[in-house]
Amino acid sequence: MKAATLHQIKKELETSSPKRIVDLILRLIKYKTENKELISYLLFDEDDLAGYIADLRDEISAIFDDIQPFPPYQTKRGLRKALKFISRYSKYTNVKETESELLIHFCSLLKDKGLLRNSNKVISGIFYKQLEKVEKMLPVLHEELQYDYKQKIEYLRK
Repeated sequence: MKAATLHQIKKELETSSPKRIVDLILRLIKYKTENKELISYLLFDEDDLAGYIADLRDEISAIFDDIQPFPPYQTKRGLRKALKFISRYSKYTNVKETESELLIHFCSLLKDKGLLRNSNKVISGIFYKQLEKVEKMLPVLHEELQYDYKQKIEYLRK
């Protein structure tokens, strides 16, 4: 079976009744958790981006509280879990500011918790890779945010 194009789906949705659209959306979110999370963000959190980011930061901090420094394998697993969480929830906003803010928070937690001190190459590689990722996002962001994030990145690199 071949899926319809986005244009065809849009055209059909425009001609459908509101009740039918609601039924389709409810059916769609039943089957995949990501769809439910996206609809939840769009309905409840889209208007308050700062609050949404604060909630995500709290969740990331909770993930970091569960990370054990030894053995390094467990540390890497916890860090990857946090990064997966960041990429999953930041894509709902379609704003690079969200992802960069969360990655900087991730890196600062990684440094503050002391996970970099006795770490292996993989953990420090994860840290520097995320800093590079934020640096690549900087040109897209607002000038004031660029300056703030550059300052934070310089502090984290020390």
